Amino acid sequence: MLTDLYKNIFVIGGNAAGLAAASQARRENPDIDITVLESGSYISYGACGLPYYISGIIKDITSIFTYPPSFFEEKRKIKILTGHRVVSLNPFRKEITAWVPGNADSPGNESSKIFEYDRLIICSGAKPALIDIPGVNAGNVFYFRDISDALRLKKYIDEKNPSCACVIGGGSTGLLLAESLIKLGIKVSIIESSHRILSDYEDEVTAFLSDSRDSSGILAYPGNLVTSSLKIIPDSRAVALNISTSTGLAYSVSAVTGYDMQNIKKEIDADLVIISAGITANTSFISGGQIDMGQKNAIKVSGMQQTSHTNIYAAGDCCLVKNIITGSYEYIPTANNAIKSGRVAGANAAGGHDVFTGSADTKTDRIFGTELARTGISFSRALEYKFDAMKITDTYPSHIKALPGASNILITLIIDKSTRRLLGAQMSGKDCVSKRIDVFAAALAGEFTIDQVYMMDSSYAPEISTAPDAINRICGKAISILKSLKS
Repeated sequence: MLTDLYKNIFVIGGNAAGLAAASQARRENPDIDITVLESGSYISYGACGLPYYISGIIKDITSIFTYPPSFFEEKRKIKILTGHRVVSLNPFRKEITAWVPGNADSPGNESSKIFEYDRLIICSGAKPALIDIPGVNAGNVFYFRDISDALRLKKYIDEKNPSCACVIGGGSTGLLLAESLIKLGIKVSIIESSHRILSDYEDEVTAFLSDSRDSSGILAYPGNLVTSSLKIIPDSRAVALNISTSTGLAYSVSAVTGYDMQNIKKEIDADLVIISAGITANTSFISGGQIDMGQKNAIKVSGMQQTSHTNIYAAGDCCLVKNIITGSYEYIPTANNAIKSGRVAGANAAGGHDVFTGSADTKTDRIFGTELARTGISFSRALEYKFDAMKITDTYPSHIKALPGASNILITLIIDKSTRRLLGAQMSGKDCVSKRIDVFAAALAGEFTIDQVYMMDSSYAPEISTAPDAINRICGKAISILKSLKS
Protein backbone atom coordinates (compact mmCIF):
# COMPACT_ATOMS: atom_id res chain seq x y z
CA MET A 1 0.00 0.00 0.00
CA LEU A 2 1.05 3.58 -0.55
CA THR A 3 2.31 5.68 2.31
CA ASP A 4 0.52 8.87 3.33
CA LEU A 5 2.89 10.73 1.00
CA TYR A 6 1.13 9.24 -2.03
CA LYS A 7 -2.59 9.83 -1.82
CA ASN A 8 -3.24 11.69 -5.04
CA ILE A 9 -3.05 10.06 -8.49
CA PHE A 10 -3.74 11.94 -11.72
CA VAL A 11 -4.29 10.13 -15.01
CA ILE A 12 -3.88 11.91 -18.36
CA GLY A 13 -6.27 10.33 -20.87
CA GLY A 14 -9.78 8.96 -20.53
CA ASN A 15 -9.81 6.05 -22.91
CA ALA A 16 -8.73 2.40 -22.80
CA ALA A 17 -5.35 2.73 -21.07
CA GLY A 18 -6.30 5.64 -18.83
CA LEU A 19 -9.52 4.15 -17.52
CA ALA A 20 -7.91 0.73 -17.08
CA ALA A 21 -5.16 2.43 -15.06
CA ALA A 22 -7.57 4.45 -12.94
CA SER A 23 -9.79 1.43 -12.27
CA GLN A 24 -6.88 -0.81 -11.30
CA ALA A 25 -5.45 1.88 -9.04
CA ARG A 26 -8.80 2.00 -7.28
CA ARG A 27 -8.82 -1.79 -6.84
CA GLU A 28 -5.28 -1.65 -5.47
CA ASN A 29 -6.03 1.18 -3.04
CA PRO A 30 -9.63 2.07 -2.13
CA ASP A 31 -8.64 5.23 -0.24
CA ILE A 32 -6.53 7.12 -2.76
CA ASP A 33 -7.83 10.16 -4.69
CA ILE A 34 -7.92 9.48 -8.45
CA THR A 35 -8.61 12.09 -11.14
CA VAL A 36 -8.72 11.53 -14.90
CA LEU A 37 -8.07 14.45 -17.25
CA GLU A 38 -9.44 13.93 -20.77
CA SER A 39 -8.83 16.50 -23.52
CA GLY A 40 -11.94 15.61 -25.52
CA SER A 41 -15.63 15.50 -24.71
CA TYR A 42 -15.90 11.70 -24.70
CA ILE A 43 -14.40 8.83 -22.75
CA SER A 44 -14.47 5.03 -22.77
CA TYR A 45 -14.93 4.19 -26.43
CA GLY A 46 -13.26 1.99 -29.01
CA ALA A 47 -11.89 4.03 -31.91
CA CYS A 48 -11.60 0.85 -33.98
CA GLY A 49 -15.39 0.86 -34.41
CA LEU A 50 -15.54 4.33 -35.92
CA PRO A 51 -15.28 3.30 -39.62
CA TYR A 52 -18.43 1.22 -39.11
CA TYR A 53 -20.23 4.33 -37.91
CA ILE A 54 -19.24 6.09 -41.13
CA SER A 55 -20.66 3.24 -43.24
CA GLY A 56 -23.89 3.13 -41.20
CA ILE A 57 -23.39 -0.40 -39.87
CA ILE A 58 -23.25 1.23 -36.43
CA LYS A 59 -26.29 3.47 -36.38
CA ASP A 60 -25.91 5.15 -33.01
CA ILE A 61 -22.53 6.63 -32.07
CA THR A 62 -23.36 6.22 -28.37
CA SER A 63 -23.32 2.42 -28.76
CA ILE A 64 -19.53 2.67 -29.13
CA PHE A 65 -19.18 3.96 -25.58
CA THR A 66 -18.47 1.32 -22.94
CA TYR A 67 -19.29 3.38 -19.82
CA PRO A 68 -20.45 6.95 -19.18
CA PRO A 69 -18.40 9.22 -16.89
CA SER A 70 -21.01 8.74 -14.16
CA PHE A 71 -20.13 5.04 -13.92
CA PHE A 72 -16.56 5.81 -12.92
CA GLU A 73 -17.54 8.66 -10.63
CA GLU A 74 -20.33 6.81 -8.82
CA LYS A 75 -19.23 3.17 -8.90
CA ARG A 76 -15.44 3.54 -8.70
CA LYS A 77 -15.06 6.95 -7.06
CA ILE A 78 -12.87 8.23 -9.88
CA LYS A 79 -13.20 11.91 -10.80
CA ILE A 80 -13.57 12.44 -14.57
CA LEU A 81 -12.77 15.88 -16.03
CA THR A 82 -13.48 16.08 -19.77
CA GLY A 83 -12.38 19.03 -21.88
CA HIS A 84 -9.15 19.27 -19.88
CA ARG A 85 -6.27 19.34 -22.34
CA VAL A 86 -2.88 18.95 -20.70
CA VAL A 87 -0.39 21.38 -22.27
CA SER A 88 2.66 21.08 -20.02
CA LEU A 89 4.27 18.94 -17.36
CA ASN A 90 6.71 19.84 -14.61
CA PRO A 91 7.92 16.52 -13.16
CA PHE A 92 10.21 18.25 -10.67
CA ARG A 93 7.39 20.24 -9.07
CA LYS A 94 4.88 17.43 -9.69
CA GLU A 95 2.56 19.73 -11.60
CA ILE A 96 0.57 19.51 -14.80
CA THR A 97 -1.02 22.45 -16.57
CA ALA A 98 -4.23 21.99 -18.55
CA TRP A 99 -6.52 24.17 -20.60
CA VAL A 100 -9.97 23.82 -19.09
CA PRO A 101 -13.39 24.77 -20.51
CA GLY A 102 -15.15 28.01 -19.59
CA ASN A 103 -17.82 28.16 -16.93
CA ALA A 104 -21.51 28.96 -17.33
CA ASP A 105 -20.74 32.69 -17.41
CA SER A 106 -18.12 32.34 -20.16
CA PRO A 107 -18.69 28.98 -21.91
CA GLY A 108 -16.60 29.88 -24.95
CA ASN A 109 -13.47 30.80 -23.05
CA GLU A 110 -10.68 28.50 -21.96
CA SER A 111 -8.33 29.11 -19.09
CA SER A 112 -5.29 27.33 -17.75
CA LYS A 113 -5.23 25.46 -14.46
CA ILE A 114 -2.41 23.80 -12.58
CA PHE A 115 -2.97 20.42 -10.96
CA GLU A 116 -0.62 18.97 -8.36
CA TYR A 117 -0.11 15.21 -8.19
CA ASP A 118 1.70 12.72 -6.00
CA ARG A 119 1.83 10.12 -8.74
CA LEU A 120 1.01 10.56 -12.41
CA ILE A 121 -0.04 8.07 -15.08
CA ILE A 122 0.32 9.31 -18.67
CA CYS A 123 -2.17 7.59 -20.98
CA SER A 124 -2.49 10.36 -23.54
CA GLY A 125 -2.78 7.97 -26.48
CA ALA A 126 -1.83 8.72 -30.06
CA LYS A 127 -2.58 11.42 -32.59
CA PRO A 128 -2.67 11.38 -36.39
CA ALA A 129 0.60 11.82 -38.22
CA LEU A 130 0.20 15.30 -39.71
CA ILE A 131 1.14 15.97 -43.30
CA ASP A 132 2.28 19.35 -44.53
CA ILE A 133 0.89 19.81 -48.02
CA PRO A 134 -0.92 22.70 -49.70
CA GLY A 135 -4.67 22.66 -49.19
CA VAL A 136 -4.65 20.36 -46.16
CA ASN A 137 -6.84 22.79 -44.20
CA ALA A 138 -9.64 22.84 -46.78
CA GLY A 139 -13.15 22.23 -45.47
CA ASN A 140 -13.48 18.84 -47.13
CA VAL A 141 -10.18 17.43 -45.81
CA PHE A 142 -10.44 15.32 -42.66
CA TYR A 143 -8.14 13.49 -40.29
CA PHE A 144 -9.65 10.38 -38.74
CA ARG A 145 -8.75 9.35 -35.21
CA ASP A 146 -11.44 9.99 -32.60
CA ILE A 147 -15.17 10.50 -31.99
CA SER A 148 -15.05 14.18 -32.95
CA ASP A 149 -13.36 13.34 -36.26
CA ALA A 150 -15.99 10.69 -37.00
CA LEU A 151 -18.89 13.01 -36.18
CA ARG A 152 -17.52 15.78 -38.40
CA LEU A 153 -16.88 13.39 -41.28
CA LYS A 154 -20.31 11.76 -41.01
CA LYS A 155 -22.00 15.17 -40.92
CA TYR A 156 -20.11 16.29 -44.03
CA ILE A 157 -21.03 13.12 -45.95
CA ASP A 158 -24.69 13.37 -44.97
CA GLU A 159 -24.93 17.05 -45.91
CA LYS A 160 -22.69 17.25 -48.98
CA ASN A 161 -23.27 13.79 -50.49
CA PRO A 162 -19.79 13.49 -52.07
CA SER A 163 -19.45 11.24 -55.09
CA CYS A 164 -15.71 10.52 -54.96
CA ALA A 165 -13.11 10.47 -52.22
CA CYS A 166 -9.39 10.04 -51.75
CA VAL A 167 -7.96 8.29 -48.70
CA ILE A 168 -4.32 9.09 -47.93
CA GLY A 169 -2.91 5.99 -46.25
CA GLY A 170 -3.26 2.34 -47.23
CA GLY A 171 -3.03 0.74 -43.80
CA SER A 172 -5.82 -1.04 -41.95
CA THR A 173 -7.73 2.11 -40.98
CA GLY A 174 -7.42 3.60 -44.45
CA LEU A 175 -8.80 0.45 -46.07
CA LEU A 176 -11.63 0.16 -43.54
CA LEU A 177 -12.55 3.76 -44.28
CA ALA A 178 -12.38 3.07 -48.02
CA GLU A 179 -14.67 0.08 -47.59
CA SER A 180 -17.10 2.19 -45.56
CA LEU A 181 -17.20 4.88 -48.25
CA ILE A 182 -17.76 2.29 -50.99
CA LYS A 183 -20.80 1.00 -49.07
CA LEU A 184 -22.18 4.54 -49.21
CA GLY A 185 -21.81 4.61 -53.00
CA ILE A 186 -18.73 6.85 -52.99
CA LYS A 187 -15.92 6.11 -55.43
CA VAL A 188 -12.58 5.82 -53.62
CA SER A 189 -8.90 6.23 -54.49
CA ILE A 190 -6.10 5.41 -52.05
CA ILE A 191 -2.64 6.98 -51.97
CA GLU A 192 -0.03 4.93 -50.08
CA SER A 193 3.64 5.77 -49.53
CA SER A 194 4.75 2.12 -49.37
CA HIS A 195 5.12 -0.03 -52.47
CA ARG A 196 1.83 -1.77 -51.61
CA ILE A 197 -1.19 -1.46 -49.39
CA LEU A 198 -1.18 -3.12 -45.94
CA SER A 199 2.60 -3.04 -45.91
CA ASP A 200 2.78 -4.44 -42.36
CA TYR A 201 1.75 -7.83 -43.78
CA GLU A 202 3.85 -10.15 -45.94
CA ASP A 203 3.39 -9.90 -49.71
CA GLU A 204 1.79 -13.35 -49.90
CA VAL A 205 -0.89 -12.41 -47.39
CA THR A 206 -1.94 -9.18 -49.09
CA ALA A 207 -1.87 -10.94 -52.47
CA PHE A 208 -4.47 -13.32 -51.07
CA LEU A 209 -6.64 -10.29 -50.37
CA SER A 210 -6.34 -9.16 -53.98
CA ASP A 211 -7.06 -12.68 -55.20
CA SER A 212 -10.52 -12.46 -53.62
CA ARG A 213 -11.42 -10.28 -56.64
CA ASP A 214 -13.57 -7.97 -54.63
CA SER A 215 -15.63 -5.79 -56.94
CA SER A 216 -15.07 -2.65 -54.88
CA GLY A 217 -13.58 -0.66 -57.74
CA ILE A 218 -11.17 1.09 -55.39
CA LEU A 219 -8.12 2.55 -57.13
CA ALA A 220 -4.83 2.51 -55.25
CA TYR A 221 -1.65 4.47 -56.00
CA PRO A 222 1.28 2.90 -54.13
CA GLY A 223 4.79 4.27 -53.79
CA ASN A 224 3.68 7.87 -53.34
CA LEU A 225 5.32 9.74 -50.50
CA VAL A 226 3.03 12.46 -49.23
CA THR A 227 5.32 15.45 -49.75
CA SER A 228 5.13 18.83 -51.38
CA SER A 229 4.76 17.07 -54.73
CA LEU A 230 1.25 16.18 -53.62
CA LYS A 231 -1.19 19.02 -53.26
CA ILE A 232 -4.88 19.39 -52.64
CA ILE A 233 -6.36 21.93 -55.03
CA PRO A 234 -9.71 23.41 -53.97
CA ASP A 235 -11.96 24.69 -56.74
CA SER A 236 -15.61 25.55 -57.10
CA ARG A 237 -16.64 21.93 -57.55
CA ALA A 238 -14.32 19.58 -55.77
CA VAL A 239 -10.80 18.88 -54.64
CA ALA A 240 -8.22 17.45 -56.99
CA LEU A 241 -4.96 15.79 -56.07
CA ASN A 242 -1.89 16.10 -58.26
CA ILE A 243 0.56 13.24 -57.61
CA SER A 244 3.77 12.16 -59.24
CA THR A 245 4.15 8.40 -59.18
CA SER A 246 7.05 6.12 -60.02
CA THR A 247 4.88 3.02 -59.90
CA GLY A 248 2.64 4.09 -62.70
CA LEU A 249 -1.00 3.52 -63.38
CA ALA A 250 -3.71 3.26 -60.78
CA TYR A 251 -4.82 -0.25 -59.95
CA SER A 252 -7.75 -1.88 -58.26
CA VAL A 253 -7.43 -3.32 -54.77
CA SER A 254 -8.60 -6.60 -56.27
CA ALA A 255 -5.79 -6.57 -58.85
CA VAL A 256 -2.69 -5.26 -57.19
CA THR A 257 -0.10 -6.56 -59.65
CA GLY A 258 0.96 -5.54 -63.13
CA TYR A 259 1.18 -1.78 -62.89
CA ASP A 260 3.27 0.05 -65.47
CA MET A 261 6.68 1.20 -64.20
CA GLN A 262 6.89 4.72 -65.53
CA ASN A 263 6.81 8.27 -64.32
CA ILE A 264 3.41 9.87 -64.80
CA LYS A 265 1.40 12.70 -63.38
CA LYS A 266 -2.09 11.87 -62.29
CA GLU A 267 -4.94 14.10 -61.19
CA ILE A 268 -7.51 12.47 -58.93
CA ASP A 269 -10.91 14.06 -58.53
CA ALA A 270 -12.13 13.99 -54.95
CA ASP A 271 -15.03 15.74 -53.27
CA LEU A 272 -13.65 14.42 -49.99
CA VAL A 273 -10.12 13.73 -48.71
CA ILE A 274 -9.44 11.65 -45.59
CA ILE A 275 -5.95 11.53 -44.13
CA SER A 276 -5.15 8.27 -42.39
CA ALA A 277 -1.37 8.24 -42.76
CA GLY A 278 -0.43 6.63 -39.47
CA ILE A 279 -0.14 7.80 -35.88
CA THR A 280 2.45 9.07 -33.42
CA ALA A 281 2.42 9.22 -29.64
CA ASN A 282 0.45 12.16 -28.25
CA THR A 283 3.23 13.52 -26.06
CA SER A 284 3.78 17.07 -27.33
CA PHE A 285 3.04 18.45 -23.83
CA ILE A 286 6.27 16.82 -22.58
CA SER A 287 9.23 19.14 -23.08
CA GLY A 288 12.52 17.79 -24.34
CA GLY A 289 14.48 15.90 -21.74
CA GLN A 290 11.76 15.87 -19.08
CA ILE A 291 11.04 12.18 -19.64
CA ASP A 292 13.04 9.69 -21.71
CA MET A 293 11.40 9.21 -25.12
CA GLY A 294 11.92 6.85 -28.05
CA GLN A 295 10.43 5.87 -31.41
CA LYS A 296 7.54 8.04 -32.65
CA ASN A 297 7.94 10.32 -29.60
CA ALA A 298 6.69 7.50 -27.38
CA ILE A 299 7.64 7.30 -23.72
CA LYS A 300 10.22 4.77 -22.58
CA VAL A 301 8.97 2.61 -19.72
CA SER A 302 10.09 -0.33 -17.62
CA GLY A 303 8.20 -3.59 -17.29
CA MET A 304 6.31 -1.96 -14.42
CA GLN A 305 5.29 0.87 -16.82
CA GLN A 306 7.49 3.27 -14.90
CA THR A 307 9.08 6.18 -16.76
CA SER A 308 12.47 7.78 -16.13
CA HIS A 309 10.76 9.61 -13.24
CA THR A 310 9.95 7.13 -10.49
CA ASN A 311 6.60 8.69 -9.60
CA ILE A 312 5.39 8.90 -13.23
CA TYR A 313 4.00 5.90 -15.11
CA ALA A 314 2.78 5.61 -18.70
CA ALA A 315 0.63 3.17 -20.65
CA GLY A 316 -1.13 2.70 -23.96
CA ASP A 317 -0.45 4.28 -27.33
CA CYS A 318 1.76 7.04 -25.86
CA CYS A 319 4.52 4.67 -24.75
CA LEU A 320 6.80 1.91 -25.99
CA VAL A 321 6.10 -1.80 -25.48
CA LYS A 322 8.54 -4.68 -25.13
CA ASN A 323 8.46 -6.95 -28.17
CA ILE A 324 8.63 -10.48 -26.75
CA ILE A 325 10.33 -11.80 -29.91
CA THR A 326 13.14 -9.28 -30.28
CA GLY A 327 13.34 -8.10 -26.66
CA SER A 328 13.46 -4.48 -27.84
CA TYR A 329 11.03 -1.76 -26.85
CA GLU A 330 8.97 -0.70 -29.84
CA TYR A 331 5.87 1.28 -30.77
CA ILE A 332 3.05 -1.30 -30.77
CA PRO A 333 -0.24 0.61 -30.38
CA THR A 334 -3.03 -1.95 -29.93
CA ALA A 335 -6.15 -1.96 -27.76
CA ASN A 336 -5.01 -5.09 -25.91
CA ASN A 337 -1.65 -3.56 -25.08
CA ALA A 338 -3.33 -0.35 -23.93
CA ILE A 339 -5.65 -2.11 -21.50
CA LYS A 340 -3.04 -4.50 -20.08
CA SER A 341 -0.31 -1.90 -19.72
CA GLY A 342 -2.88 0.48 -18.22
CA ARG A 343 -3.83 -2.06 -15.57
CA VAL A 344 -0.16 -2.57 -14.69
CA ALA A 345 0.56 1.17 -14.54
CA GLY A 346 -2.49 1.78 -12.35
CA ALA A 347 -1.66 -1.03 -9.95
CA ASN A 348 1.94 0.09 -9.52
CA ALA A 349 1.12 3.78 -9.16
CA ALA A 350 -1.15 2.77 -6.27
CA GLY A 351 1.50 0.65 -4.57
CA GLY A 352 1.48 -2.66 -6.46
CA HIS A 353 4.28 -4.61 -8.12
CA ASP A 354 2.75 -5.83 -11.37
CA VAL A 355 4.70 -6.41 -14.60
CA PHE A 356 3.64 -6.16 -18.24
CA THR A 357 5.67 -8.85 -19.98
CA GLY A 358 5.25 -7.42 -23.47
CA SER A 359 3.56 -8.03 -26.78
CA ALA A 360 3.87 -10.22 -29.86
CA ASP A 361 2.28 -7.39 -31.90
CA THR A 362 -0.79 -9.48 -32.70
CA LYS A 363 -3.49 -7.93 -34.86
CA THR A 364 -6.35 -8.90 -37.12
CA ASP A 365 -8.43 -7.15 -39.76
CA ARG A 366 -11.51 -7.98 -41.80
CA ILE A 367 -11.49 -6.03 -45.05
CA PHE A 368 -13.61 -6.61 -48.17
CA GLY A 369 -14.80 -9.93 -46.74
CA THR A 370 -11.28 -11.24 -46.14
CA GLU A 371 -9.77 -11.82 -42.72
CA LEU A 372 -6.10 -11.00 -42.27
CA ALA A 373 -4.15 -11.65 -39.08
CA ARG A 374 -0.57 -11.61 -37.92
CA THR A 375 1.55 -12.12 -34.80
CA GLY A 376 5.26 -11.94 -34.14
CA ILE A 377 7.80 -10.38 -36.47
CA SER A 378 7.97 -10.26 -40.24
CA PHE A 379 10.60 -11.98 -42.35
CA SER A 380 12.45 -8.72 -43.00
CA ARG A 381 12.46 -7.90 -39.27
CA ALA A 382 13.77 -11.39 -38.49
CA LEU A 383 16.69 -10.82 -40.85
CA GLU A 384 17.24 -7.36 -39.38
CA TYR A 385 17.59 -8.90 -35.92
CA LYS A 386 20.06 -11.49 -37.24
CA PHE A 387 17.85 -14.54 -36.83
CA ASP A 388 18.65 -17.49 -39.10
CA ALA A 389 15.24 -16.88 -40.62
CA MET A 390 13.21 -18.82 -43.15
CA LYS A 391 9.71 -18.17 -44.48
CA ILE A 392 7.27 -20.96 -45.30
CA THR A 393 3.91 -20.43 -47.01
CA ASP A 394 1.07 -22.75 -47.96
CA THR A 395 -2.71 -22.83 -48.33
CA TYR A 396 -5.11 -25.15 -46.50
CA PRO A 397 -8.91 -25.55 -46.34
CA SER A 398 -10.81 -23.95 -43.46
CA HIS A 399 -12.73 -27.22 -42.95
CA ILE A 400 -13.23 -30.46 -44.88
CA LYS A 401 -13.94 -29.77 -48.55
CA ALA A 402 -16.86 -32.21 -48.72
CA LEU A 403 -18.97 -29.79 -46.66
CA PRO A 404 -20.32 -26.51 -48.06
CA GLY A 405 -18.54 -23.29 -47.32
CA ALA A 406 -14.97 -24.54 -47.21
CA SER A 407 -12.51 -21.86 -48.27
CA ASN A 408 -8.77 -21.56 -48.41
CA ILE A 409 -6.61 -20.18 -45.61
CA LEU A 410 -3.16 -18.95 -46.55
CA ILE A 411 -0.55 -19.24 -43.79
CA THR A 412 2.96 -17.85 -43.72
CA LEU A 413 5.36 -18.84 -40.94
CA ILE A 414 8.66 -17.17 -40.08
CA ILE A 415 10.96 -19.52 -38.17
CA ASP A 416 14.56 -19.61 -36.97
CA LYS A 417 16.28 -22.51 -38.72
CA SER A 418 18.99 -23.04 -36.11
CA THR A 419 16.71 -23.09 -33.03
CA ARG A 420 13.50 -24.17 -34.83
CA ARG A 421 11.75 -21.44 -32.85
CA LEU A 422 8.62 -19.83 -34.23
CA LEU A 423 9.21 -16.10 -34.85
CA GLY A 424 6.02 -15.01 -36.55
CA ALA A 425 2.87 -16.11 -38.34
CA GLN A 426 0.49 -14.42 -40.77
CA MET A 427 -2.77 -15.65 -42.26
CA SER A 428 -5.54 -14.59 -44.60
CA GLY A 429 -8.78 -16.17 -45.74
CA LYS A 430 -12.54 -15.78 -45.82
CA ASP A 431 -13.12 -17.05 -42.29
CA CYS A 432 -11.65 -19.03 -39.37
CA VAL A 433 -8.46 -16.95 -39.48
CA SER A 434 -8.49 -14.61 -36.50
CA LYS A 435 -8.80 -17.22 -33.78
CA ARG A 436 -6.20 -19.45 -35.37
CA ILE A 437 -3.69 -16.63 -35.16
CA ASP A 438 -4.25 -16.61 -31.41
CA VAL A 439 -2.82 -20.13 -31.25
CA PHE A 440 0.38 -18.87 -32.85
CA ALA A 441 0.38 -15.86 -30.49
CA ALA A 442 0.24 -18.24 -27.52
CA ALA A 443 3.04 -20.31 -29.04
CA LEU A 444 5.18 -17.19 -29.38
CA ALA A 445 4.55 -16.26 -25.75
CA GLY A 446 5.72 -19.73 -24.76
CA GLU A 447 8.74 -19.57 -27.12
CA PHE A 448 7.55 -22.77 -28.80
CA THR A 449 9.44 -24.50 -31.56
CA ILE A 450 7.56 -25.54 -34.68
CA ASP A 451 7.83 -29.12 -33.42
CA GLN A 452 5.90 -28.18 -30.29
CA VAL A 453 3.27 -26.29 -32.27
CA TYR A 454 2.87 -29.27 -34.61
CA MET A 455 2.20 -31.53 -31.62
CA MET A 456 -0.42 -29.20 -30.11
CA ASP A 457 -3.75 -30.96 -29.65
CA SER A 458 -6.00 -28.80 -31.83
CA SER A 459 -9.70 -29.45 -32.00
CA TYR A 460 -11.46 -31.10 -34.95
CA ALA A 461 -14.98 -31.20 -36.31
CA PRO A 462 -15.82 -31.57 -40.03
CA GLU A 463 -17.65 -28.23 -40.23
CA ILE A 464 -14.96 -26.34 -38.30
CA SER A 465 -11.52 -27.71 -39.20
CA THR A 466 -9.52 -30.45 -40.83
CA ALA A 467 -7.57 -33.26 -39.23
CA PRO A 468 -4.91 -32.21 -38.58
CA ASP A 469 -5.75 -28.52 -38.51
CA ALA A 470 -4.10 -26.00 -40.81
CA ILE A 471 -2.03 -24.84 -37.81
CA ASN A 472 -0.49 -28.30 -37.41
CA ARG A 473 -0.11 -28.86 -41.13
CA ILE A 474 1.95 -25.75 -41.86
CA CYS A 475 4.27 -26.67 -38.98
CA GLY A 476 4.53 -30.21 -40.36
CA LYS A 477 5.60 -28.74 -43.67
CA ALA A 478 8.22 -26.61 -41.90
CA ILE A 479 9.58 -29.71 -40.12
CA SER A 480 9.88 -31.55 -43.43
CA ILE A 481 11.70 -28.63 -45.06
CA LEU A 482 14.18 -28.42 -42.19
CA LYS A 483 14.84 -32.17 -42.47
CA SER A 484 15.49 -31.82 -46.19
CA LEU A 485 17.98 -29.02 -45.56
CA LYS A 486 20.04 -31.34 -43.34
CA SER A 487 20.10 -34.22 -45.79
